[in-house]
Amino acid sequence: MIPAEPSGWNDEPIRPPNADSTIGWAGVPLSDTLGYYGHVKRAVIPTNTELGFTPDYASVDPVKIAEAFADSFAKAVESQKVDVILEHVYTGGYWKDVEVLTWDIRTLHGHDQIRPMLVERLPKTGIKNLRINPQVAPSLETLGDDLSFILIHFEFDFEHGTGVAVARLSPLKAKTGAASELADVASWKIYTIGTTLETVQGWDAEFGDKNRYQRAKVYDPEGKGRTYADLRRDEADCKGEDPVVVIVGAGHTGLSMAARFKLLGIPHLIIEKGDHAGYSWATRYASLSLHGPTFTNHMPALPFPHWFPVFLPAQQLAKFLYHYAEIMDLNIWTNSHLDGETAVYDEEKGRWTLHVTRKDGSQRTLHPRHLVIATGMSGTLPNVPEVPGMADFEKNGGTVVHSSRHRTGADWKGKRCIVVGAATSGHDISYELSESGCEVTMLQRSSTHIMSVETSVRYLFKSRELTNRRGGQPLELADQANFLKHPYPVEYELMRRGQKKTRELDHDFLEALSNAGYRLHDGFHGGGAYSMFPFQQGGFYWDTGCCQLIIDKKIKMLHTEIERFTKDGVVYKDGTSQQADVVIFATGYMNSKSAIQALLGDKMAKKCHERWEKGNSFFIGPEGESIINYCPLPQKGLYAAFHQFAFTRFHSTRLALRIKAEELGIDVTPYGNKPLGPPSTAAGRQPRPEGVPL
Repeated sequence: MIPAEPSGWNDEPIRPPNADSTIGWAGVPLSDTLGYYGHVKRAVIPTNTELGFTPDYASVDPVKIAEAFADSFAKAVESQKVDVILEHVYTGGYWKDVEVLTWDIRTLHGHDQIRPMLVERLPKTGIKNLRINPQVAPSLETLGDDLSFILIHFEFDFEHGTGVAVARLSPLKAKTGAASELADVASWKIYTIGTTLETVQGWDAEFGDKNRYQRAKVYDPEGKGRTYADLRRDEADCKGEDPVVVIVGAGHTGLSMAARFKLLGIPHLIIEKGDHAGYSWATRYASLSLHGPTFTNHMPALPFPHWFPVFLPAQQLAKFLYHYAEIMDLNIWTNSHLDGETAVYDEEKGRWTLHVTRKDGSQRTLHPRHLVIATGMSGTLPNVPEVPGMADFEKNGGTVVHSSRHRTGADWKGKRCIVVGAATSGHDISYELSESGCEVTMLQRSSTHIMSVETSVRYLFKSRELTNRRGGQPLELADQANFLKHPYPVEYELMRRGQKKTRELDHDFLEALSNAGYRLHDGFHGGGAYSMFPFQQGGFYWDTGCCQLIIDKKIKMLHTEIERFTKDGVVYKDGTSQQADVVIFATGYMNSKSAIQALLGDKMAKKCHERWEKGNSFFIGPEGESIINYCPLPQKGLYAAFHQFAFTRFHSTRLALRIKAEELGIDVTPYGNKPLGPPSTAAGRQPRPEGVPL
């Protein structure tokens, strides 16, 4: 059965400030919406309770059912008989499309939304030869005692290339769930399906195109006899022609996008303000490591070595990214600045005018057709509260710093440190300070979701540990399943199933933490970190050691805020005081996620529907997909790209193929009527007043 809302856990502190506890946007109960944001409706998943019976899944032959279903579904799709296609889809089912039918990222829910999309787009797309992917056999996917699906991977051809799809079938037409019923393919319908591009006119963003793009030896297209080194120097300096695409940012997202363009034969250039590729990772606090497993974080075309640690240190990642850019022959101008204020798009010519200042002070004017902003998931303005007395504290030798600029000094042993904030950065820095011999106090202002990296996080990712290795699934197939088999509203409902198990695994650890005075919660609707991440970004910590120091009282916990600084410490809002040498604000960022606004200003941000919203940091629209990230924007030729490694790896392929299709002259006009949602700043709060800055 679906786990009940967790008892003994309290998620009230993580609701947006001033949010009504019952009503979200447009009078929608918060219990019916994702992330308490008020306009993304929760999905109803086909559990035994919803079906009204207990299916005899043990009797199911998934291959036999899948083959019969695929044959019938393929005929319906190729004949473009929309009503027949919809007979294969549950009335309340989901069709997620990533840049093949819609040339956008869309999730259509129910027949009323799916039908008009298919009527308009199937004739333009011409999907044919839909077949089961021979690399992965259909399987029975069991997600609990009360929920199972038949999982099918498809391949298909379409008007301009090839694509892939992943579908989940449920016995939605069965009456009793008996073995004889489940053996009948007519009992099964699609609950979710996802479709996406794989190649465009033979161009492949993962493997390149050796027939068109590679030769037996280095070849100078201009016939000048230039060597490899000559060609690389001229290409990196953009001599002879402007890049087709300019990317801002050489972190993992910018490098992933550039790698895709390299493989697709699209001239590109990265503008990076730091010294080298991966600079943003190299300059973080020394103890930082990735909390996502390395086997899920591989870069495009050049995976991490299998011997890398499961949770990669940021310094090791930075080194890999530096060499990744070199090995992949990516074009990067480091120590360079793009002047966003003077960036202009010429609608008639279909190109940008960009002014770039390079390291030596020289200026270049570029005219690319596409601009990708890949400046990261965090904002550019650290959020350091203005607290009275801060200047006097610093004049007296005290240190005040934001977590993004913190570096533990070699001589800090014995220093009295206060860390404001109890999410990932707050814990990592507190751990680092304690291990360096500092006296540490952490201020936990609201409750935090906790999972242990070594136990529960590894449990959640256990099925993917062999990805790209002997005995495991190829990375591209794992990504297809991860990002196509369900849209986010369905994933949101499934999260608490895994979360229920992690609570059991972490029970003693979490109980000890609670007994130490730590305030815990379990994510929105009990869904853990990923139920929060697209909305709050923070509010959770995957423990790599800090929590044990809190349990052991080596790190002191307080539940208050700083009211004012004194010359040698702070006074808290509860009236108590504390002496301190260092105060570190692990309090996040201003304008987090507003990459377009930060680079190109308010006018462009408003045009692209980008607005900073606490409570919706990924700009999730009513369909459950971001209206900003990796998708076409109202400003032609402009894209924003940010997310974790696996998401970036999958979606960079599709965005690059979309741009390649446009460069090949294919009509990539996106499917219309995309809902954007209300211009809110958080669930239950009023829209930003006119005239108030983003």
